Amino acid sequence: MKSPPPAASAPAAPPARVLRVTMTTVAKRAEVSLMTVSLSLRDDPRIPPVTRQRIKQLAEQLGYRPDPAVSQFMNRLRHSRFSEPAPVAWLTTHRTKSGWRENAAPVAFFDGATRRAKELGFRLEEFWLHETGMNENRMSDILLTRGIRGVLVAPLFEPGKIAGLQWDQLAAVACGSYSLTEPNLHRACTHHAHAVKVAWEGLTRLGYRRIGLVIAQHHNRRTGGQWLASLLLQQHALPPGSPDRVEPLVAPDDEHGEAVNEAELMRWYRRQQPDAVISFKPTWQCLVRNGVKIPKECGFVRIDEPDPDMACVDEHRPAVGAAAFDLVVEQLNNHQFGLPSEPKTVLIECSWHDGETAPGLLRTKNRRFSKCRSGKNEFTG
Repeated sequence: MKSPPPAASAPAAPPARVLRVTMTTVAKRAEVSLMTVSLSLRDDPRIPPVTRQRIKQLAEQLGYRPDPAVSQFMNRLRHSRFSEPAPVAWLTTHRTKSGWRENAAPVAFFDGATRRAKELGFRLEEFWLHETGMNENRMSDILLTRGIRGVLVAPLFEPGKIAGLQWDQLAAVACGSYSLTEPNLHRACTHHAHAVKVAWEGLTRLGYRRIGLVIAQHHNRRTGGQWLASLLLQQHALPPGSPDRVEPLVAPDDEHGEAVNEAELMRWYRRQQPDAVISFKPTWQCLVRNGVKIPKECGFVRIDEPDPDMACVDEHRPAVGAAAFDLVVEQLNNHQFGLPSEPKTVLIECSWHDGETAPGLLRTKNRRFSKCRSGKNEFTG
């Protein structure tokens, strides 16, 4: 006798729909207007701090999460209401208002950030922190009164702090260097360690072995020691006791604070006898001025920017400025203001360019080494 067929199982119930918590939900629960919720979640200073905190806590309890597409659309809509692109501050701290323009690096950062700003519907506006009668509190008042909450901090003339700005109301990013020591902001920089790695690999590919790095003390401070650290890392791969190891020179600044001390440089060169030097144009000028024949006696690589007359490393500085501006816009779009709990750094990698100053290791008949009485190698011709 056949057993009866099993009873058909009941169809599974459809999953319960979870209603999305919106700003309207938060506004109804808080008994405030939709605009108050919107401004509070963006930390707008027009809303009292107590109200902002209460609404943000309620939104968190309810599970409110902003819709990225809607947030981006609303941000564009707010900017489109103005006849001009929305401003972002380019904050400078040099001794003079135009002092930052005397250095090619911040100029290139500014140009790259300006182009990115135009692409994204913003504009970059310069503010000088040392204007007559200016201080950090007044600068904050000016920015917030004008509705400027995005700030790009240009490289400082010397490493230091900017303590008094109302950072909790701003979406700020350090651009181009490690010279801003406090506060610790998001930043975009040249990948300085990669620059030395690129130079080292380019020179070794051309046959150079005794490779030296020459930087001034202020270069080392402004890059957080990354050029020096990278050179030491490359040397670490050499066999113990290798004759190819050249002691790097971190020299005192010259009287202008722009290059290495000339006497210190030449003592180092005669003592170390490098096949090639990684440094800056003033170092090359100093070596040539003191009779070093480049590239016949020593190769040379400029580490900071493209130069059609030299072997060089390109830092892609405009790309650094653009990346820094992207970090500002990311925070504005996400309504993230204040000091980051976990600061991030975007590093732009570098590239090698062949040039006449490092065509390959040349061993000429008139290049001779002899032992001096002290037992050190000295260059004699």
